Amino acid sequence: MSVIKRWGEIAVDVEKDPLNRWVFVIAGLVINLCLGTVYAWSVFRPPLHQPPYNLTAAESVAPFSVFLLMFGVTFAFSGRMIGKVGPRRPALIGAVLLGVGYLLSSIIAWAPRLTLWITTVTFGFIAGTGCGYAYNPPIAVSGRWFPDKRGLALGLTVMGFGLSALITAPAISTMISKIGLPNTFLVLGAVFLITLMALGYLLRFPPSDWQPPTTPAVDEAKPRRGRDVELDFTTWEMVRTSTFYLSWFTFLIGAGAGLMVIGYAKLIATDITGLKDSLEWLAVLAVSVLAVSNAIGRPLFGALCDRIGPRKTLLLMEGIQLACLLVLFPRSQSIPTLYLSVALFGATFGAYLAVMPTLASYFFGAKNLGPNYGLYLSAYGVGGVVCPMLMAFIVGSNPTYATYVKGFYATAALVFIALILTVLMKPPKLDMSASKS
Repeated sequence: MSVIKRWGEIAVDVEKDPLNRWVFVIAGLVINLCLGTVYAWSVFRPPLHQPPYNLTAAESVAPFSVFLLMFGVTFAFSGRMIGKVGPRRPALIGAVLLGVGYLLSSIIAWAPRLTLWITTVTFGFIAGTGCGYAYNPPIAVSGRWFPDKRGLALGLTVMGFGLSALITAPAISTMISKIGLPNTFLVLGAVFLITLMALGYLLRFPPSDWQPPTTPAVDEAKPRRGRDVELDFTTWEMVRTSTFYLSWFTFLIGAGAGLMVIGYAKLIATDITGLKDSLEWLAVLAVSVLAVSNAIGRPLFGALCDRIGPRKTLLLMEGIQLACLLVLFPRSQSIPTLYLSVALFGATFGAYLAVMPTLASYFFGAKNLGPNYGLYLSAYGVGGVVCPMLMAFIVGSNPTYATYVKGFYATAALVFIALILTVLMKPPKLDMSASKS
């Protein structure tokens, strides 16, 4: 018990040495590495297609889809809990649910005929809910401890989610070949349960009188009201501002466009660039380039956000997306152009997941970042449906170069709308007569 108590008090030293606050960023990065294993689901699918499980391709994607659905739904609930009881309890709930979800997925060894239902419930519902609860606390914690470097800190915190599949996919593939699929679920569940509980127990907000070593130097980053004071909006106050809706739709379009490219990256490489048959490995490499740039873009644009503010950073990101959609992707018959396109677009997609929580904390305060960003992330889920479906409708079942270009241009039109919304975006004003900060 004394060991647990000491582990939970490690963060107290942060108050004496501000450099130690980076422990929360490191903890958040590792937590996200564990949570992001869901993006390695494609490694789990081939064994599920084989005896004794015999799932179809459509069936094996169901647990993955349910996982992402539950992640999006429960993220907001986690945010509300953080606002009431702090970050530790929802982080521990998420740790237990995610670990138990993976552990229970190993039951397929005893009931292979029920594999679809077992994995949908255990991996999809249980582990997906755990991911939603565990993802939010590190973001809220980093936002509180780094008012001076929020973009960089939040970018590094969420970088693990985008980087996860590159690290976990090879390890999972090796484990499946060595010990089988059920035992792989068992090992992952045990590792995630222990790791996430240990790191979740560390999470805490700084004391109310704690001050960072430096203060932000970005004029537009924080809304000012006469004095150098940041106002904290409740979720109800936030949704009554036009800034929230402008930035919410911007998030929907920007992230949705990124998710569209993630879903079509390999198809673009094969159908437009012509990387088929013996050259298919180059198409797979394009997906890896996208994953790496997705991860790197998070701290890169997050740090930029600290320097020039969220609005200017969004405008830069949207400009890059427009250049890719209007110029680079239509000319991706060239392999270097293809890689440049997916690298730039992947970086901007990852950037939204760092810049938007930074924007939420700068515009609406860090105190309620958990519940406020929980509502923001719903835009990510909606965008992940709208933009890929639009592309699928335009490209059709018999894709050609012309239909792909039409899809790029249609997506570019949406991004241009997001750019206009960003131009119109202003720091919000809090009605001090109706609420106290």
